Amino acid sequence: MNKHQKPVLTGQRLKTRKRDEKEKFKPTVFRDTLVQQLNEAGDDLEAVAKFLDSTVSRLDYRRYADTLFDILVAGSVLAPGGTHIDDGDKTKMTNHCVFSANEDHETIRNYA
Repeated sequence: MNKHQKPVLTGQRLKTRKRDEKEKFKPTVFRDTLVQQLNEAGDDLEAVAKFLDSTVSRLDYRRYADTLFDILVAGSVLAPGGTHIDDGDKTKMTNHCVFSANEDHETIRNYA
């Protein structure tokens, strides 16, 4: 019997793969950040558009696409069935949405 030990590499680290690192899904944090900034923008749609363009790198729009769509169209996150989840708390709702806009063609076109 040959009892030779196999050589061991020293200083070897275990690397975690990027596919194994998962970010937590936090739509409420995304909603709070987005609604706060939209409310601070005032009534100016240009300021809202500039804010949305500048935060693409910080806020993950692809991951939170449903939440973003709910906020921009309905003003808050929607529950199944179409009701607002945050009806009681006005700090979690915004007036910069299609549902609260005037019902004329030009205003809706500006929101689009």
